[in-house]
Amino acid sequence: MTRAVPKGAEMRRQYVMAALGAALVVVPGSAMARSDVGVAAAVNQDALRTPPGAVTRTVVLGDNLIFRERIETAGEGLVQILLVDGSTFTVGANSDLVIDEFVYDPDAGTGKLVATLGKGVARFVGGRLSKNAGGVTVKTPVGTIGIRGGIANLNLLDGGARFSLLFGDELSFTGLDGESRRIYERGYTLAIASAQAGNYRPEIRRTNQADIAGVQQGLAGRSGQTGGISAPPTDTQVRNSGLGQTNSGQPVVTVLPRPRPDVVQSTRITEGGQVVNEINHGANGDIIRVVVGDPPPPVDGGEVVMRVLTAASSYDPAFETFTVTDPGRQGLIGGTPGSDITATFTVTGGGTQLTGTVGGETITIPLPTGGEAAFRVVTSTGRTVAGSVHRNGDHFLAFTYFEEITAPLLIPSEGPGDIGGPLIVNEPTFGFWGVRTDPDAVLVAGANQIRRYHLSSDPVHVARTGIGHDLYFLNPLAGEMLGSYFLQNVRTSDFLTVTGPNPAENDPRFLVASMLIQGQGANQASAISVSAGQIYEDEEDGLVIGGPRRGGFRVSGYDPSVLYAGPVSSVPGGDGSHVFGPNGENFVLGFGVGDLDTGNDGSARQPLPYGSITDTVSGYMHVAQVASVSPVGEFTRTSRLLNGYASGMVEVGSNGGVAVPFWSLTPEMLTIGFDAVNNSVGARMTVLDTFEADDHLAALVLGFGDSLFTTGPNGQSALIDDDRYALTYNFGETFAVSDDGAVIAPDSNPRSYMVPSTLVAGADNALFTGVSRCTCAFLEWGYWGTRFRGQDVSETAPFDPQRRDFVHLGTWAAGDVSTFGELPTVGSASYAGHAVGNVARTTTDGPVQYLAAGNFNMTYDFGARSGTASITNFDGRNFGGSVLGPSGSPEGLNHFVGGLGNPEETLSGVLTGSFVRGPGGPAQGVVGSFGVSDPGGSYTATGVVVGQQ
Repeated sequence: MTRAVPKGAEMRRQYVMAALGAALVVVPGSAMARSDVGVAAAVNQDALRTPPGAVTRTVVLGDNLIFRERIETAGEGLVQILLVDGSTFTVGANSDLVIDEFVYDPDAGTGKLVATLGKGVARFVGGRLSKNAGGVTVKTPVGTIGIRGGIANLNLLDGGARFSLLFGDELSFTGLDGESRRIYERGYTLAIASAQAGNYRPEIRRTNQADIAGVQQGLAGRSGQTGGISAPPTDTQVRNSGLGQTNSGQPVVTVLPRPRPDVVQSTRITEGGQVVNEINHGANGDIIRVVVGDPPPPVDGGEVVMRVLTAASSYDPAFETFTVTDPGRQGLIGGTPGSDITATFTVTGGGTQLTGTVGGETITIPLPTGGEAAFRVVTSTGRTVAGSVHRNGDHFLAFTYFEEITAPLLIPSEGPGDIGGPLIVNEPTFGFWGVRTDPDAVLVAGANQIRRYHLSSDPVHVARTGIGHDLYFLNPLAGEMLGSYFLQNVRTSDFLTVTGPNPAENDPRFLVASMLIQGQGANQASAISVSAGQIYEDEEDGLVIGGPRRGGFRVSGYDPSVLYAGPVSSVPGGDGSHVFGPNGENFVLGFGVGDLDTGNDGSARQPLPYGSITDTVSGYMHVAQVASVSPVGEFTRTSRLLNGYASGMVEVGSNGGVAVPFWSLTPEMLTIGFDAVNNSVGARMTVLDTFEADDHLAALVLGFGDSLFTTGPNGQSALIDDDRYALTYNFGETFAVSDDGAVIAPDSNPRSYMVPSTLVAGADNALFTGVSRCTCAFLEWGYWGTRFRGQDVSETAPFDPQRRDFVHLGTWAAGDVSTFGELPTVGSASYAGHAVGNVARTTTDGPVQYLAAGNFNMTYDFGARSGTASITNFDGRNFGGSVLGPSGSPEGLNHFVGGLGNPEETLSGVLTGSFVRGPGGPAQGVVGSFGVSDPGGSYTATGVVVGQQ
């Protein structure tokens, strides 16, 4: 990975530009910064205006409307705002609109319009500003709309949202979760079912009559209204005006799209969002369908050859020495003779049914017109089976089914985390077929794209628990331990990909992460599942997706953590194809079906939380359906180099799983490099046994993702944008150091992962109950984990030389750490943010381990080079102390240190940290790490802090 140049000067320049954009400013040349941004061109006077700092009054026709003025309408209100660039907002009843920013140069036609539609309906007709990319932005409670060169309907009624492009070039949408969608053809609508943040999925579909009528009704006048005119014209005056001949004789123009075939190949878009090639059109203007690979299944009577995976009577994992005797209950399907077959299915019933024979048993599956549907049918042998089927047009089919168990054995209920349901999954069957994707359609014609796919729930989980969930690549037996209450609340990043025009040079990547921290203290449960890897082109199989399975879970504070290993890979169909559809719309993600490589779980503490060692291996299957495709240019992707701190509780397997706090002491101990050109991230982390609580280990040095120190990417990371990235292990840069300085090399791939807190939104909300989370937009912090295993061959090695060290959901924080010479030498500053980390304590019921968060505050006198810091409400405890430093050479990274304690003198420890450069200067933020313990060592905690001025 190429080291990025520190971005101090560039960030300062961006800050100046952002500050100018945040206020109403005079633009160079002939541009005007207007306080009168427009006029009320039409009004029904159930409408109010509130200028900034002034009283509310009724809108009157011809009123000059000024910058940041709020327009509110009641049940019969209607206002049309004509802006000076020719743009208009028509605001309907029960609506709320503010023009936040308006800068316009009439000579050049350049500038910017930013508005906020808080509720209601509006129609926007673009003027000169809308002809520029990024010229018009409308903020709403569910996300931000961009409109270019067009007319758009905006509807926030009925608890949802519908945004329709009626005419023009583009309507873009960025949701509260950072996901972006884009409409670049008129006659389409972006619909959101629910306006609750984090609880909706945007859908782009054809505009329908209800979409049009919903806005039209809100914009229609009412009987008796006059539009604000004091003397309405009489019928005779209207007849004599000539308006009828000019207007009413014109033909009706519809904004609804005419029916046409589906778009097959996405339009090529540059990073700046410009269309660079056109979709092929036929003589009548319709888009021509291009089919790649085998022909699609006929509507009726045709045949498709599907790959069908079933459970064998036993399963022998390739990298284990045992046999699984009931593989179906652990999702281990296919991969063995007789359980991994191809079967011919026939489309019948006018395209509504799929009939085939598997294992001598004939089954007829009802087919939906599209999407996913559940079914329950009786097979030719009299078995009742239940399952689901996926269909995407005529290029992808997938189904799964199980024998329906009518008398399930129930798990005794002992709390909200327990479940009741079948313990046996009888003969799981999974089949799929698709038309191979032409790699050029995704990697070349779809240059520089970011795609979001949604993954279906694993079918074995659904059969065993009766619920679907988004904790991916999970052992079904682990799902039972976590329970349905936990699984139903898991958050996910969805499956994200970034592709470029040349796979050899642009290195297409993917990532997916699922996560949840639920509860606090000893009752806390937590889980994270991460995969990041590469998308590459195989000469025979087309596009292939592959990466490692990483993460882990803890059922409660009393239970050991369990860490993941194993593969995540696209599963080929019967013809060897991995990715399906004209534009890469579908694929199946699973384990190493072909080589019997399974997911496997491990724990530092024995006995394992599973009933048997054979229960630790598993398989998994997820169907991927594309949800959005956006140009890379819509996202912020920065090549940069950050430094910081990390911490974690190391569970030492050779010592019965006892947790020992390890953390960083200087900013050089954590380095993270981002390479936006190669879509990759690399990190090097060192954590120390600062309290000397481990009997022999002094430090863990861990590599994550792509190498910071060698040339060429290794594919163990993915950078989607500045908020969404993930790193897994880097074997070659991982080792441990003993107390006597001996280096301990790993004897297997470490189960390492590293993610930012922004990757899976809302997954850690439980930690911040009663705690203010730092926004800290210019800082980075998140979670990491590892399993280090190696032979300690030093002379002072303990009796058991095998190291087994586990970390589950450690924490890290990083930023653009300033050099000592850049820091101010006069003045003082106050910082506020949060602390987040791990707690280990001893109770009468045994050891307990969990995550916690608290408030972080710090005041610092730069002239005296000293200050005070405090962490409050961290696991119900408060502690703090004095901070001294930094000192050192002008070129060296700054870092300070302080002692921690509490008035009761029951806790003591250390805080170390650094000042971080932000948009406001070289000391706008703080990152650091801490560790505290009580005198007897029965309570220890370690974590990281982030704060900003």
